[in-house]
Amino acid sequence: MKRKYQKETDKSSSSAVKDEDMVYVPLGRIEVQRLLSEGLHEFALEMSRQVAISLLEDEVLRLCGKAHVPTLDRQMTRHGHQSGWVAIAGQKLTVPRPRVSYTTERGEVALPTYALLQQARSMSEAACNRMIRGVSCRNYEAVVNGGLKSFGIKRSSVSRAFKTATASKVKRFSERRWDGVRFVTIYIDGVNYARETMIAALGLKADGTKHILGLRQGATENAEVCKDLLVDLWSRGVATNQVTLFVLDGAKALRAGVEKVWGAHAVFQRCQVHKRRNVKAYLAQEHWPELDRRLSEGYRERDYNRALSLLRATAEWLSDINPSAAHSLEEGLEETITVIRLGVPELLRKSLSSTNVIESALSTSEGLTGRVRRWRRGHMRWRWCASGLMLAEAGFHRVQGYHEIPRLIEVLDRIGQERGLDVNRQVA
Repeated sequence: MKRKYQKETDKSSSSAVKDEDMVYVPLGRIEVQRLLSEGLHEFALEMSRQVAISLLEDEVLRLCGKAHVPTLDRQMTRHGHQSGWVAIAGQKLTVPRPRVSYTTERGEVALPTYALLQQARSMSEAACNRMIRGVSCRNYEAVVNGGLKSFGIKRSSVSRAFKTATASKVKRFSERRWDGVRFVTIYIDGVNYARETMIAALGLKADGTKHILGLRQGATENAEVCKDLLVDLWSRGVATNQVTLFVLDGAKALRAGVEKVWGAHAVFQRCQVHKRRNVKAYLAQEHWPELDRRLSEGYRERDYNRALSLLRATAEWLSDINPSAAHSLEEGLEETITVIRLGVPELLRKSLSSTNVIESALSTSEGLTGRVRRWRRGHMRWRWCASGLMLAEAGFHRVQGYHEIPRLIEVLDRIGQERGLDVNRQVA
């Protein structure tokens, strides 16, 4: 005797779906097999399209009753179909739009379901997500997951959709507030964008997470642009009354901008990668291996005085080869090993001794703008760069050695006490 493991459904249950509440999708078996052979995404798109069509026809049925069945008190009647579209998965898919008119007066009945299915918010979001991942307006139509009978994905349409989507995103991105958040380290660097410079700031929190703080567009890395960027950070809650470690590429303008806003609350670390690169520019390649060895030996030292002695010995060695190279190394020499002076552990020191963290984020934006062939307006550069930085921030990980950051905070606070700094100061 076989046991019944499956109980019969109670048709009288209130949770059961009634037949009149069902929406049927007229899709034959052969059509389903063909769509599946083309791919699951195309199948899902067509199924969504058929559901949209069924929803429209269902609404017409509720308004007009069954077709070809006389009804005395009918107030609305079918009035044929015309070409229409619905927004599905970021694309416009064609559908036959049913028309309904009044029986007692002139005019067409607006279908709420059709208006709801035409909301194109997902269209702009999908266009934005694909664009900032490297799909140009020219190639968008070829690589977009086409679906059946899709349209509205020409270059001009995609460009408008991208502007619409990024406008609100960039606005929220650039207006984020940081009240009550302490950034232990702030990286500042600039990148060339179509003969202009974009200056970005990235903050490192006590838990090791990184955030893009702000972006400014200027002709060069000048102090005024940097100051405006930092004042904007202050207005959005970034604390300027706590000692903060700034990692810069060595540009005097950036340092001047930081000093105007943070004042004595700023501690500077010069990028070791930039310093190495600048010194190499004065030397023949035959001297590069020895220079790398000497600089690496100094930068790996744990004792500040020992590291300073090794780097000064390297400057003396360079003076016999090229005095200009020696002068380049000596300029800001002590600030290239600030992390050693602060006693930062070696693993965390790798993340704080150069601007590689922010340069990596900016390189994402540069990769996106490599596809841009024509710059029309100034805000286009800013919008593209901000979009790239948002994409980069989404993939940020904690810095190496982040568990040692509390020790760095203690050192920075001790510096503030030694300098007698005012924690209630305001930006001038």
